[in-house]
Amino acid sequence: MTSKFPRVSALCFVAALLASLAAGGLAGAQTTGTGPIDAARADLDRIEARLADPNVRDEDLAGLRSRIDPLTVAVEAAIAELTTQRDAADQRLAQIGPKPAEGSPPESADVTRERDAQTAARQKLDDAIKRGRLLQVEAAQVGDQITQRRRNQLAQRLFERSNSLLDPGLWAAVVTAAPRDISRIQDLASDWKSAISRNADATSVGLMAVATLAAWLLLFPGRMWIGALAERLVVRQSPKTRLRSSATAVFRLVATTLAPLLAALCLYVGLKSAGWMTVKIEPLMRSLIWVAGLLGFAQGMIRAVLAPGRPSWRLAKLSEPAVSQIKNQPLWCMLVFVLGRFVDRFNEAIVASLPVTIATNGVFAVLVAGAFAIALRRMRSARLIEKGAAEAVDAPDHPLLSLTRLVAWLAIAVVIGAVILGYVALGQFLANQIVWATAVISLCWLLLIFVNDLLTTALSSHTGFGRSTAAAVGVRPESLEQVGVVLSGVARVALICFAAVFVLAPWGVESTDVFGWLRYATTGVQLGGITISLTGLLGALLLVALGYALTRTVQRWLDRDLLPKSRMDEGLKASVSTGVGYLGGLVVIVAAFGYLGFSLDKLAIVAGALSVGIGFGLQAIISNFVSGLILLAERPIKAGDWVVIGSDQGNVRRISVRSTEIELFDRSTLIVPNSEFITKSVKNVTHGNPLGRVQIDLAVSSAIDPDLVRRVALETVKAHPAVIDFPEPLFQFITLGKAENAFSLFCNVSSPRTAGSVKSDLNFALVKAFSAQGIALGGPPDRTMVDAVTRVAEALREARPAPTQIAPDMGDAATRG
Repeated sequence: MTSKFPRVSALCFVAALLASLAAGGLAGAQTTGTGPIDAARADLDRIEARLADPNVRDEDLAGLRSRIDPLTVAVEAAIAELTTQRDAADQRLAQIGPKPAEGSPPESADVTRERDAQTAARQKLDDAIKRGRLLQVEAAQVGDQITQRRRNQLAQRLFERSNSLLDPGLWAAVVTAAPRDISRIQDLASDWKSAISRNADATSVGLMAVATLAAWLLLFPGRMWIGALAERLVVRQSPKTRLRSSATAVFRLVATTLAPLLAALCLYVGLKSAGWMTVKIEPLMRSLIWVAGLLGFAQGMIRAVLAPGRPSWRLAKLSEPAVSQIKNQPLWCMLVFVLGRFVDRFNEAIVASLPVTIATNGVFAVLVAGAFAIALRRMRSARLIEKGAAEAVDAPDHPLLSLTRLVAWLAIAVVIGAVILGYVALGQFLANQIVWATAVISLCWLLLIFVNDLLTTALSSHTGFGRSTAAAVGVRPESLEQVGVVLSGVARVALICFAAVFVLAPWGVESTDVFGWLRYATTGVQLGGITISLTGLLGALLLVALGYALTRTVQRWLDRDLLPKSRMDEGLKASVSTGVGYLGGLVVIVAAFGYLGFSLDKLAIVAGALSVGIGFGLQAIISNFVSGLILLAERPIKAGDWVVIGSDQGNVRRISVRSTEIELFDRSTLIVPNSEFITKSVKNVTHGNPLGRVQIDLAVSSAIDPDLVRRVALETVKAHPAVIDFPEPLFQFITLGKAENAFSLFCNVSSPRTAGSVKSDLNFALVKAFSAQGIALGGPPDRTMVDAVTRVAEALREARPAPTQIAPDMGDAATRG
């Protein structure tokens, strides 16, 4: 028996070894997420080492800045993975439990080793998470450092003073350096000519011929064909709305911009393929592509917004004479701008002398400012033509338009002043930004109009697409139209944000910075241990929308399918449906708060903090809400009941969260707060007993036999089909009178709502039955004229005096005499 112990011990040892290896493997698997953090650490170290060079160029800084965001995203993903693994380790440690207290029975060695392994693995994960978060902070600091350094370099370049454009010494230096610059131009042309001569074979010539033909087709017939096709498509598909004009304007802009851009691109590809491109010529050809595209954009904006000669398609509310004043100004401004940029690239290609570079930059800065000033003057003339000279002088402009015009004139003045004072780089930069900002704002304005027209018109209830979409989604067309307005607002805000990014980009605000802000908004901020983020809010709103839709679907299923097949009365059905709605809404709200990170204990804290405000400010609302819950639970009042509240009575149609809707008998609706049904007396006609009672009071002549009256009345009542057999009809002798007797007839019907009509039917039937039996209603029968004369004669006879005994004695006396 003792020989078995070594074998058992060996088995235990092997099992413990396997468990340790498994735990170690698990811990190793859990720490695999540290790889991206280590890689990000190494990449950030390389970026910091490159930043240590004081002579690093702006292009290099831009490249380093573009590497920060991917690095931060990788670290965020690694932290999320490690956090999940750490939570899993916490759950395993919770299942294992804490170490036994002193004096408690000892635990097994396997459990101790498992706890130690999990604790060590959790500690490694926690350390990796802390390193990752520290790396995030450091990466953000390095990104800010790069951005600040680029802005400092930009400011240094802009405010570096050189010769003034009015300085004679500058022009003398230009004349002195002219032979050198002319020689470099000749060398550039000679190199280009040599490249063409070396590759002037049939294949190269054919390629250039094909490229030139493609460029011509795109520039002339292709552009007009695309524009005409787009207009026909819009006219055929769009109704006579503003969408037709804005869509046509966008199509014109796209066609007019792409045609010269693609034509120049074809020539570039042809030169490249034919081998007719040198190293110095290639940057100039790329610049020509952008020159063609920008000139096409200016021409396209003229055709899209001003539409010369086509006032019905014009987006700008200007007359034809006013348009003729400004229709060529955008193209002239853009032409001067692109010529200046091309000359700048040409100077870089030939490595022009510094005086020539300063002179050309200053001249084109002044030319751009002058062209823009002429455009502003032409806009002023167009305004005078549009409104009339006297009226336009007195009529104030829109504040935003006045501010924009003031900023433009100040920018022009600063450009000219900077060039005169010797800050040529600053003047050139501001002049270029005037044109660039104007182009971006104009494009943004056009797209804002198009997006608004597209969404509001496409989802309008007046269009077939809007009505069919509403029918497919299952909402009212008016609701879909409201959704279109909301989407239009969101899209326009997004367009404005993108336009701001493009306008501010040359000033050091790059897209990487903007997207970094957006990522920071999505990751959220910590407030009291709760992370509030844009994505969290959007997710909670989406959860609420889905929960509301699901609750409404369940309610419709109950109302349409399940409840109609049950034996519940209508009031109970309405209570069940409303209760399901309340329950679903409560579950959705709790789930949304849970998604945002609000646990039940935090909700309790918030509720406690708001209890004072609820008690004072929301007392009536909470009282009505609780009263509504009581009405649904106790059901003293339910949908379909006939209630009398005060001087009003009607049928309960709906019990909502705050109030109850009662349809009065005149078809009007009375909205009663729910607390009125709980705190005040309310008569519910149909609550306790569904039967209705009919009472008819009768007055019959006392000369009629009461038994006859009872028999006729009961027979008439029992003959009516609406009168129920139980309880039986009741006939009571109320008053015994000298001239007439009073009776009361009672019967029951199936519903109080039919009592009125049954009573009317019984009145008709009783009159007919009593008339057939000779029973007079309402007292003794009326006296006729003969009876009246007889009664008068009788009254006179009764009033005449009795005869005397004197006459016979007088007669006797006479006889005697």
